[in-house]
Amino acid sequence: MSSNELVLEIQSNEATANNNNPHPLLSNPIAEQFIKLALPIIIALMINGLYSFVDAIFITRGVGINAMASVSAVFPINMLVISISAMLGSGMAAIISRHLGSGDKQTANQVFSSSLLFAISVGGLLSLLLFVSRFYIYKLLALPEPLLADADAYLVPILLISIISFASGTLTESFRAAGKPQDMMKVMLLGSLLNVVFDALFIFVFQWGVPGAAWATVLAMLCSFSLAVYLQNTGEDRLHISTKQLRFNVNIHKQVVSLGFPVFLSHSGFAFTMAVTIFALTKFSATEASLLISAHGLVTRSFMLLFLPLLGMTIALQTLAAFNFGAGYITRVKQSLFTAIIIGTLWTSSVSLLLVFKPQWLLQLFTNDQQLIMAASQISSIVFLGFVTAAAGMMCSTIFQAIGKALPAMLLESARTYILLLPMILSLPNLLGVQGIWWSFPITDVIGVTIALLFTRYYFKNKFSITT
Repeated sequence: MSSNELVLEIQSNEATANNNNPHPLLSNPIAEQFIKLALPIIIALMINGLYSFVDAIFITRGVGINAMASVSAVFPINMLVISISAMLGSGMAAIISRHLGSGDKQTANQVFSSSLLFAISVGGLLSLLLFVSRFYIYKLLALPEPLLADADAYLVPILLISIISFASGTLTESFRAAGKPQDMMKVMLLGSLLNVVFDALFIFVFQWGVPGAAWATVLAMLCSFSLAVYLQNTGEDRLHISTKQLRFNVNIHKQVVSLGFPVFLSHSGFAFTMAVTIFALTKFSATEASLLISAHGLVTRSFMLLFLPLLGMTIALQTLAAFNFGAGYITRVKQSLFTAIIIGTLWTSSVSLLLVFKPQWLLQLFTNDQQLIMAASQISSIVFLGFVTAAAGMMCSTIFQAIGKALPAMLLESARTYILLLPMILSLPNLLGVQGIWWSFPITDVIGVTIALLFTRYYFKNKFSITT
């Protein structure tokens, strides 16, 4: 299809959508709909993120600094599991939103049913593989011997619940894809609050230590999954599962993985970054490795909580843009991207100011150990110098996923983490020592966002040149 034919087809789709689609995501002001979508998701993610944050506080204060180092050391493995689950859920959601935007609910139901079965199967297989090979993975991560026992005690219960985690992730993503983020919020709210309660009970009352933190996560996940199943089977205008559609569909799975792969690259990139950072710390600062691993773990936990609003905005952008792209509203797709970048950058600017100039405000919640707080503060003051640019980079990748363009989304995600950041973490310390690990982050942020903005501007200018 020529570019002129593409423009004419899009204009025709916009006219049809204007007449036939009264859905608020397709007709109400972009900023209003973006905020309405983003707020429940952000609240849900923030509350859900509190369990990781509180988990770290309870482990550090209730068990000890070495226990925190153990949990931080296996966090990359946990993030890998989360990455694959997020890939399947996000890819499915992008497809469902586009079909619902075009009014094709039957196909949306088919995608949902097949994706649920696929996610459960992948979760079970992944859990088995990681459980069997976990000690080999510990060696690859170069985990210090004193951390191994607690690290394994934390990881094993979470691996055992992976099937439920994958199923729950698929259900909550289906709520969001259908424009019902409030149901997603309910599920995540229940899981997070119960996790905090179980954490306090198992660590401080029963004195179960690190295993108590893991089993608190498991029980909270089971309860939140039960609520997700209940919500899926009640209420009006739900996506439906039928026995006829509950089967493997290679074409659907290929689309899901293709569109979700950029999310996998983003999440797993976080896991690989932690793993490579731990490896680099062990190599370039062997005498202080445990202290710096603990400090980096605290910085990461603090960052994750403050990063979640930005993640919620990317999820809202994906839903809003995918709905409008499915209906043919290309101009609204562009407006969605611009709105998300502006609002997201306001948030990342605030986070950067806090984590660069006043990180102690958060870090002192974890521990009274001044040596650990000082080490973590020094890391934070460098690592987050370039975080102000993160919103633009993430939104550019997300918009390509929303419109079904997996390759550009994948390239943008892989460029920042795998082509720039990871090699830099391993190479800069040869020039700057341990400080080179931390300077890798802001340098990568600036280069990565420049590439993302230039590429996205070029793509939309040439592929969707529409004047309204």
